[in-house]
Amino acid sequence: MERFWTRLTVAEQALLRAAGVERDYSRGAVVCREGETTAHVLVVREGLLRVTAATLTGERLLAVRGPGDIVGERSAVDGLPRSATVSASGRTRALVLTAATFTALCRREPGISWAVLGVVVGRQRDADRQRVQISGTATQRVAAVLLDMALQRGIADQGAVPLTQEELAGIAGTSRESLVRVLRSLRSEGIISTGRRVVDIHDVRRLQGYAD
Repeated sequence: MERFWTRLTVAEQALLRAAGVERDYSRGAVVCREGETTAHVLVVREGLLRVTAATLTGERLLAVRGPGDIVGERSAVDGLPRSATVSASGRTRALVLTAATFTALCRREPGISWAVLGVVVGRQRDADRQRVQISGTATQRVAAVLLDMALQRGIADQGAVPLTQEELAGIAGTSRESLVRVLRSLRSEGIISTGRRVVDIHDVRRLQGYAD
């Protein structure tokens, strides 16, 4: 899915930069909490933001937002409390705009509004696809999540997916034990390798075969 920032023209990017302030967040810093009412929108410039939601058993990772992604646009539009907690996965820099400033720019600049709409539609498609994948096998779900992170989020065509095993299992909707078996199988075939808090993808095409 194309990221918000790359959907904008150079002039539109300049307008957003002039209207916002770039801020740095250290690893683990909470940008906003689920349920609170805050009034700002972020565009990730460097690093990664984790989007999580509370569950009956703890916390579930919903998404990871990387450079060029927009965060907090829904609350800026509808004024409702945050639907998830957003925190920095590592050292992260983001362009921060107040909700009032962001909405004023959207009303004045149709191109920015259209870019936001494109992101919302793309994320809805991702959510629809993930619901369909729930009925698949553990291998299909894990492969699909890895592909989504590597390709759809634009982190890399073939490269590192910055997730712990607990986070990957949560997104894929499978147990840690099932995840370990799937990763072991994919490693044995040379499709991936794993390290601390990262999964490296070496063969996207073969991984796609498992996801299908």
